[in-house]
Amino acid sequence: MQATTEYKHIPDRPANLDAAWVEARYAALLDRVPEADAADEPDAWIALYEDWNATMAYVGGERARRHYRSMKDLRDAAAEEALREMRESIMPAAEDGDSALNKRLLASPHADAVGEHFGSQLLAVARVLEGPLDPLNKALRVQAADLAAQYDKLVGAAEVDVLGEELTLARARGKLSSDKPEERRAAYEAYYGWYRDHRDELAAIYDQQVALRDRMGRNLGHENFVPLGYDGMERTDYGPEEVARFHEAVLEYATPLLQRQHERQAEALGTPTLRPWDAGYYPGRTLPQDVCEPIDEQLDKAGRIFERLSPRLSAHFERMRSEGLIDLENRKGKGAGAFCTSFPDEGRVAIFCNSTGDESDLATLTHEMGHAFQAWESQSIRSVQLQWPTSDAAEVHSMGMEFLALPYLDEFMDSDEAVRFIRARWSRAVSILCYVCLVDAFQTWVYEHPDASIDDRDAQWIQLAERYMPGVDWSGEAEEYRHTRWYAQLHIFRYPFYYIDYALAETGAMQFALLDAQDHDACLQKYLALCELGGTLSITRMFAQAGLRSPFEKDLMRDLMAHAEQQL
Repeated sequence: MQATTEYKHIPDRPANLDAAWVEARYAALLDRVPEADAADEPDAWIALYEDWNATMAYVGGERARRHYRSMKDLRDAAAEEALREMRESIMPAAEDGDSALNKRLLASPHADAVGEHFGSQLLAVARVLEGPLDPLNKALRVQAADLAAQYDKLVGAAEVDVLGEELTLARARGKLSSDKPEERRAAYEAYYGWYRDHRDELAAIYDQQVALRDRMGRNLGHENFVPLGYDGMERTDYGPEEVARFHEAVLEYATPLLQRQHERQAEALGTPTLRPWDAGYYPGRTLPQDVCEPIDEQLDKAGRIFERLSPRLSAHFERMRSEGLIDLENRKGKGAGAFCTSFPDEGRVAIFCNSTGDESDLATLTHEMGHAFQAWESQSIRSVQLQWPTSDAAEVHSMGMEFLALPYLDEFMDSDEAVRFIRARWSRAVSILCYVCLVDAFQTWVYEHPDASIDDRDAQWIQLAERYMPGVDWSGEAEEYRHTRWYAQLHIFRYPFYYIDYALAETGAMQFALLDAQDHDACLQKYLALCELGGTLSITRMFAQAGLRSPFEKDLMRDLMAHAEQQL
């Protein structure tokens, strides 16, 4: 990203990465396998993996750089073309190479020694990635990724009118928490009205993706895409059965609490029921829309939070600021959403946000910095495959940082606002659990019924929403917006089966909040130790290592929701 960048793995790399270089590089690595297998000692395979690791670092770093650049301005034709090349030719070549080397590693007599040298989780991940990397589905993966890029571009370019003001979707969404009833309703109708009006285009994209993913699963001998989707998320120690039990725990303990919240919110609003356009505003709890303005001061304030929280973490934040690795403010043409990424060949980490000045900015910034802190802390892990945890575990760091930052809210707001923000965060924890399980249940149903029509999918979304998130009045004119929410959830289009990770991780984040209230220093040390682990452990082993109860443990949801209700 900067001209002075030093690349730590392949100093003699080509100036411009292309598929030909990738194919030649992997061919040379594969040529070394027979000799490495035949050796009495594992040293040759360890050296081979080091060079394979360097290749993955370069390809992964370049992929992240091109995606980051494109998301900064979706109107940048050169960036779009570079990302298309990565998606359609470079990554398929790399995936073919990774698939072939994965198979050879797992079949090698030195596999256990390689795993012992670089981390035992390496072999577990290699096993579950056999299906997702299988060359049989290479063309289908490219097509599905191209469709996801179409979704990104369509949503990223959208603008809507809210009371005479032309706004990006992100800025319109920010007005859903307005204290002015007419403004939040206008914002709601504009924001979700856009998804309603573009339903046919978005539905066509998703319909094609579902068909492609279903074919991928069936090509590998599965009944549908679900098992392949789980493998693609690198889940090594749980599956759909455990997640289904998690859903039931949420329905038993979190959903009733959410319904009570909705009833109390309607009372606070002075309305007989909670209407969807009022759901984003809770009198006495929702903060002013400009609480995080001016936006150009957000990084200064956040920097003071991290300095007070941990000088060690603060050093990472300040480096990111000085090297231009934080893209903060929403603007026209910028991609939607927020994320953290890394450039493993550079040993650097970046975050991407869409700040608009409302209270969600603070949650988003601390969330993405939680990811970034973990990524910086695990840079010393040699295998780039293990520097990042699987997303279910990675979200513990991000959501955990949201809670760890709460004692320092005075950098952004006064004491009364801080109390409201903390209460709102616990309220959001309950809502997150319910909404995430809704999304996951919806995706599971979709891929178990790949031939369902778009109307069937909308009807299933509505039915599941009523089950997981009751207490909202959709009667009358609200009915036309009832199906639109899932079209706005980019994970459904881009990252199938990702979303449950937020709910699993939230159980860990809430436990960190409880630990922090008991002993801040001890909690912070546990958090840092968790960051250092990177992806060297599966989620359940990582929870155990940190002294956290497993998200699948019986009665954990009951205990967490009892504490959440006390906070509310």
